[in-house]
Amino acid sequence: MTAHRKNVLLVLAFCVVLPPLTAHAMPRLLPGSTALTLSQGVSLGIAALSLNLLLGYAGQLSLGHAALLGAGAFGASVVVDRWSAPMFLGWIAAAVVGGAVALIIGVPALRLRGIYLALVTMVFGLTMQASVLRWQVFTRGSAGAALPRRLIGDHILTNTSVYLAMTLVVLVLVWLVDRNVLRTKIGRAFRMIREDETVAQAFAIDVTRYKLLAFVLAGAIAGLAGALYGHSIGLVNSDVFSLQVSLRIVLFVMIGGIGTRWGAVAAAILLSLNTKLPESLRGYDLIIAALIVLYNVVRFPGGLAGLVAHWRGAATTATVADDDEEVAIPHFVVDHDETTIATDEPLLVVEEVTVQFGGLRAVDSVSLSVRAGTIVGIIGPNGAGKSTFFNAISGFAPTSSGRVFIDGRAVHELPPHARAAAGLARTFQNVGLAKDLSVRDNILLAQHRAATYNGGAALLYTRAANEIEQRLGDAADAIVGGLGFAARAATPVRELSGGQQRLVELGAVLATGPRLLMLDEPTAGLSPGAAENLADRLRELRDDHGQTILLIEHNVPLVLDLCDYVYVLNAGALLAEGPPRQLARKPEVLSAYLGEVVL
Repeated sequence: MTAHRKNVLLVLAFCVVLPPLTAHAMPRLLPGSTALTLSQGVSLGIAALSLNLLLGYAGQLSLGHAALLGAGAFGASVVVDRWSAPMFLGWIAAAVVGGAVALIIGVPALRLRGIYLALVTMVFGLTMQASVLRWQVFTRGSAGAALPRRLIGDHILTNTSVYLAMTLVVLVLVWLVDRNVLRTKIGRAFRMIREDETVAQAFAIDVTRYKLLAFVLAGAIAGLAGALYGHSIGLVNSDVFSLQVSLRIVLFVMIGGIGTRWGAVAAAILLSLNTKLPESLRGYDLIIAALIVLYNVVRFPGGLAGLVAHWRGAATTATVADDDEEVAIPHFVVDHDETTIATDEPLLVVEEVTVQFGGLRAVDSVSLSVRAGTIVGIIGPNGAGKSTFFNAISGFAPTSSGRVFIDGRAVHELPPHARAAAGLARTFQNVGLAKDLSVRDNILLAQHRAATYNGGAALLYTRAANEIEQRLGDAADAIVGGLGFAARAATPVRELSGGQQRLVELGAVLATGPRLLMLDEPTAGLSPGAAENLADRLRELRDDHGQTILLIEHNVPLVLDLCDYVYVLNAGALLAEGPPRQLARKPEVLSAYLGEVVL
């Protein structure tokens, strides 16, 4: 049975079985007040899922999340109370309003991260509480907005056990959507953005688009949670969705374990039962929660989920192999329709590119041409401008002048992710991977362009999305096996040695099926034997698969032996160019870099 079919059957089972079962059985097990308290806890659990999506997956911290709940609750009130529509339509309206408000926050927050983003969202939350949520258009005066549990017409649901069942059904639906986010290209893009936005763009991920998507999804879920919470208490006002509620939701996520779905929900439900605490302890729930967070930071940074994993012995240490082991890059890594042969036609043309930082010219009118099916090297002393030139070609460094063409197409005005989509793939001096993800997940991430389904198909995990994910998974397994990492496919990248991370990075960029492969010091961190082995594999990529390669490398003997053509940079300018053997004998090159004739 496919994952998509399991999702559908699970939802149907909850929708059909749970409400009537709860209506008859729950009143005998739980008092009505307890069922109502649990429904509030479930609603806050859904709110914790929304913040976990934003913080745990995409790395965007919000301290004004309660304002999104409030927007959803007041939006649902307009539909249910004023328009006398069923509360189910109010839930839809709440999600739409929450998503729209989150989009408004997301646009100015695109350039912010960390404490600055947290401060902006906190100010937003306080502004919403102090002004917007008090406008007469949303409320009926200072009393607030009514949120009856309207079924249809004048029929109001009074059975709190049935309402608890409804909130549980919604929790299951949100849980499945969250699960679908995490196991599709959306979740992988979020997690790569959290790790490194620059590397995300190198994998053709539109960072702006996916950041906004994270805000909108989180806002829609938060708005829905606000409506559910409002229905549980019947009447909401601006004070219900205060900064304290925002901080409470942050604590739920931290205590449960950032990035952990079940931990956030469990923490929200458990800590929401504070009304059942002894009278002497009521009101101290935030203090208790803060103490738990402090304990987690010291002992179990992974939160409740990390504690459970520790008890189950799930934390294991990966076995790290010797960097000298064979590097096998199989033919299926390069996804070309046909083998390309070396020609006189250039695949990459760089014309008079200049990069200037203030009064410093890091790259001074440098031109370069790379023929299809060849390996071209760039060498030069430290500070020569090699990496800056690489960044200019791939779009990560702003150019003062100059043009860049890939197969005749001008790309110098395109952002980095668009250049990557045009077939330009690159590695970085610091390994460009999502190090919290496994080896296999990084290879899946690299195939972002190949995941051609849309966002809706990802959220619903349709049959088409499932088929594409299975195909990408098979390709990732083959690539991981070909690289010699089959035994470590599930190992987080950060647990590998530096040399092994380099090899996984190379496998990832090759998994994109690049037209031009740009390697920034690919042998850094490799032993001499592994470096020579890598050089052999690069020759195979060129000779057997027609892969075009442009590389920066400090290992001069390797460059002279491997490359068909070499450019030498010095002080940001082009010093010399030509076949490697000719360059090795030029006096200006020897004095600037080589130091001696290389025979």
